[in-house]
Amino acid sequence: IMPGEVPAEKFNFAATAGGMKQLAKPMTLEDRTKIDLIVIGSSAVNPITGARVGKGEGFAELEYGMMRQLGMIDETTPVVTTVHDCQVIEKGLPPEGKPMMLHDVPVDIIVTPTRVIHVNSSTRLPKPTGIYWNLLSREKLAQIKVLRQLKAILEKEQGQELQLAEQEEALPPLAKRGERGTGKKE
Repeated sequence: IMPGEVPAEKFNFAATAGGMKQLAKPMTLEDRTKIDLIVIGSSAVNPITGARVGKGEGFAELEYGMMRQLGMIDETTPVVTTVHDCQVIEKGLPPEGKPMMLHDVPVDIIVTPTRVIHVNSSTRLPKPTGIYWNLLSREKLAQIKVLRQLKAILEKEQGQELQLAEQEEALPPLAKRGERGTGKKE
């Protein structure tokens, strides 16, 4: 939604999924709008390294990777999360022996009800540089149309097939598109 296109009385509606569907113009992969700031969800976050835990499905990481791959964001684009103070954890995140993965997106700024924490760039984990296709399963790719489209564009540009992960992935229930909100029980 472009600034100035929504009247003040529709601001709250515009911030909802329904409002975006009704008021926003869908973006395509050809749109390379520069993004100034990313707000990402977190269940817990480390104020020293910026390591975060999301819902565990990897969609935020894929969105970040696609924007990075398309040049819409770069290393300097701030990544912000909002959590409660009790979700800011210095020790044990990530758990010992389980380092953050290459594609995990760390945060630069943590906003809680009582403070704003700026993660020191010298201690923050590195941000992903794009989509790590070799870590992406065929199952997840099959579920995300825009990701399949991006893969096809890149393969055409590069003149070669991008290699995906060898292992199969058991997708979490919410990742199974088309089953969300249907009321069907498995």
